[in-house]
Amino acid sequence: MTNLSLAQPLRRRVAAAVVGVLAVGGTTMMAEAPAHAATSGICGYTNAQPQLYVGSQGIAVTQAQCEIDVAYAFGHSTNYGSGPYNGIVEDGDFGSATEAALKNFQIHCMHVTNPDGIIGPNTWNALDDQVSSGKFC
Repeated sequence: MTNLSLAQPLRRRVAAAVVGVLAVGGTTMMAEAPAHAATSGICGYTNAQPQLYVGSQGIAVTQAQCEIDVAYAFGHSTNYGSGPYNGIVEDGDFGSATEAALKNFQIHCMHVTNPDGIIGPNTWNALDDQVSSGKFC
């Protein structure tokens, strides 16, 4: 049987060490924290889901582009680029093709009347749900 009085100080030391390691990154660690964790593992680029918009770049954009392709572009005979099935090219650069596909996803799948072309928590959730369902909207 574990003696909880001995385990408690060890947990505190481990927690302090973890906090210390995270603190080394300073504000950079805080600035890159995701909006929430991904629920869809289909694309597999990253679980980070920060807010994304035209001009955003990086692995989270690649994840979003893949999810937009899977959730919407592949099933609608779109012409957003030279990606698979004329979908978005998963290049990590949030440009006009990604914005156009995203706005159509927001209109047709999320039923938004005035799409903003920004991927925030609600759009990430909708993408994750759509991709996880295995069906096109």
